[in-house]
Amino acid sequence: MGSFKCRKTLPILFSLVMFGLASCSSDYYKSEPPSLTLRLSNAPEFTLDYIEHTTRELYWSCVTIWPRSTEGLINSLLCTQALLGRDDVSADERQFALKRHRDALMSLLTLRMSGKEDEAHFHTHLNLDQPIIFASRMLTSEDALQPNILGEYGVAVVVREQAATETEQTYYPQEGTYSSYTLMFQGIKLDGNEVHITLDAQKIHSRTTVRVGNNAYMARYSPSASYLALLNDSIVGGLRWKGFVGTKQAKALRGIYVIGEMSDTKIPLVMIHGLNSDPLIWRYLTMAVMNDEWLNERYQIWHVLYPSGQPPLYSAMKIRRELDALLDTIDNPVITREAVFIGHSLGGLITKLLTVSSGDAFWDTTFAVPTEQVEKSISEDIRDTFFFEPRFKTNTVFYLDTPHKGSALAASAIGYIGSSLVQIPYELKNMFVGLLDANGVDIVQSDMQNYLTDTKFKSLDSLKPGHPLMNTLYPMRIQGKAYSIIGSKKETECEKREVCLLLTDGVVTYESADIPEALERLIVVSKHNSFKSPDAVSFILKHL
Repeated sequence: MGSFKCRKTLPILFSLVMFGLASCSSDYYKSEPPSLTLRLSNAPEFTLDYIEHTTRELYWSCVTIWPRSTEGLINSLLCTQALLGRDDVSADERQFALKRHRDALMSLLTLRMSGKEDEAHFHTHLNLDQPIIFASRMLTSEDALQPNILGEYGVAVVVREQAATETEQTYYPQEGTYSSYTLMFQGIKLDGNEVHITLDAQKIHSRTTVRVGNNAYMARYSPSASYLALLNDSIVGGLRWKGFVGTKQAKALRGIYVIGEMSDTKIPLVMIHGLNSDPLIWRYLTMAVMNDEWLNERYQIWHVLYPSGQPPLYSAMKIRRELDALLDTIDNPVITREAVFIGHSLGGLITKLLTVSSGDAFWDTTFAVPTEQVEKSISEDIRDTFFFEPRFKTNTVFYLDTPHKGSALAASAIGYIGSSLVQIPYELKNMFVGLLDANGVDIVQSDMQNYLTDTKFKSLDSLKPGHPLMNTLYPMRIQGKAYSIIGSKKETECEKREVCLLLTDGVVTYESADIPEALERLIVVSKHNSFKSPDAVSFILKHL
């Protein structure tokens, strides 16, 4: 049995309680301050070779090692690493070794992060320069945001990295790239009294097999912990009002953001927020998807951020262009086979626009002449605003609190005040000037002239009940299947339709939120915020 004995006598006790290490001040989580009490062994003896032990003897050796001393910590790490490599290790022995091995690694990392390694004569070498966040020590403010740790071998951590490529800068959150890493033991070297431990950091976002001896283990990782770290640093939460009224900052940040790792094969799960809102509303659903290993392997999550004060057709046109650019970047035809869209309120209407084949319907609703007659005056923006085709062959759509028939609130005094604050972007305000100057206002349908000539291009104008374009959109069928989640202030069951029609979430009535083609409907308690409902989240997961 190989061993190494240190000759230097070390101080008796080293105790560490780290307050505030990697702690965070936002509302979503705080890092549990790690604590460690470690006895500094006099003349420690490290066992490097367990080849003469049977597996059972090796197991009991690992059990009897006390990992609260410098000697015990290293021996526990080496013993459990050897046990995990044995061909005949039992399931119980395996589980014991995985946990004890992980605890030893975390103790070493805690020493390293505290700057106390020199006192223990330890030197932990890690191929990672950025600070780490332990996934297992993230204490969340809400149970629904608690990240799961998937896999079994190693230590799951989160690392914040700066976007390095143009693609990352364009399609990853502006706060940075939050990546899931696994830290694994690689080797040990003894140099006099000094112990050098080498750890390997691997970026892992999906099921990954690692080998210890002849045995295969799943690397321990947590995609949802990466998302939780992003939530804590998020800057978009303060943009919901700015995004509604249309500030420059909100416009500059608009786009489609990949949450997690971009994939050229996983099915896109596209989440579109509603009026005066932002992508943070999807935190419960996003966490639930990323916490499920099967769903995490099958789907990639794309959050859409857009100025919500602009009309649905215009917003959908802009988002479709951004979607096209992202698909071009991925550059794999497989990615366009299938997508899931989830839209809340106004986002539900935009979702529908992105999944229907509209033909000339929106043009004919707006203009009294065919496109051929005014072809030379139609800009690319106008054409893209009135003509829609799905970008994916098969679509699954979830509508949450969506006003398919408008909302009376949009026509109320509150709606009027809100609409008056919205800044119309220059390109939208002047979109139809050339067309109308060249052909006259008579080319516009009479019931649409008020919207185009008076530049009533705001989202609230379109959400008023009876808007011609929304009336045209309502009977259209998406290319795929649809589900409806309908909010209600109190009741969640109604057997007769006349009773259902009495339900409302305070903003959207049941009648407006219901659509005939929905394969299933779910009524949840909601004040126009069904994205928070655990029942709504479970319903979506069930149908993915």
